[in-house]
Amino acid sequence: MRYQLIFLLFTFSLFGQENKSYKYFPFTDICNNESDYFDCEREIFEKEILGLITPEIENDITQKMIDNKTSLTFAFVYSPNKSIREDIDIDFLNEEIKVKIIQFLLQLQPYPSDENLEDTIKAKRFEFVFIKNSENKLFIASDELLKEMKFKSEFKFIERPYPIECKNSIDIESCINKYFSSHIVKNFRYPNKALRKGIQGKVECNFYIDKDGSIVIKELNGPDKILEDEAKRILNKIPKLVNATIKGVPVKVSFSIPITFKLD
Repeated sequence: MRYQLIFLLFTFSLFGQENKSYKYFPFTDICNNESDYFDCEREIFEKEILGLITPEIENDITQKMIDNKTSLTFAFVYSPNKSIREDIDIDFLNEEIKVKIIQFLLQLQPYPSDENLEDTIKAKRFEFVFIKNSENKLFIASDELLKEMKFKSEFKFIERPYPIECKNSIDIESCINKYFSSHIVKNFRYPNKALRKGIQGKVECNFYIDKDGSIVIKELNGPDKILEDEAKRILNKIPKLVNATIKGVPVKVSFSIPITFKLD
């Protein structure tokens, strides 16, 4: 079993993107649909980053890539009605792009709002995976392509969530995987109705660990609702975990695990 950070990625060509100047952060003046805000916010950053890449920079990146791919990751902290803090973390193999991204973030002004916003520190983390196509050109990988590649995030700039049992573990990743596997085995129960009907298969479970460490189920995809309901029951029995943080700020992190129901 493996777990992963889930990011919604899009595929863009590097050049020919529409140039647009962004003045405020958060981008609530542009991304005004709450349910689609994350996708919209991410798309803005993607377009901005791609617009910074010149042919010279593209050539430098492609020469330094390992296995035809590389990740660009950055994280920053801000507060409502305040600018992004200067202690921005960024990891990438091209120094010029790193400088340009930091300059872009620091020039963003806090979005003016009359609303009573919660005055707490907030953290953001983004990861963009660049790959080369058959013509040796750069693209940002789509979510579907990353799944095909079995790409796994390295959790840069984020303290991952973990069960309290794994607090002192030397290999935190292995401990977390064993914890989820053990929980599923311990609480697994094949639904009688599914047994009678001969229903079997895999339920893909997408959920996130909230800022307080609780499990919030986002989506369950299986061959039958009976199995999906059982997977939901199993996940809901997971005790609160130690929440993830970026620069000490609590954040929520998405996970994806399969639960397989197989008849002998």
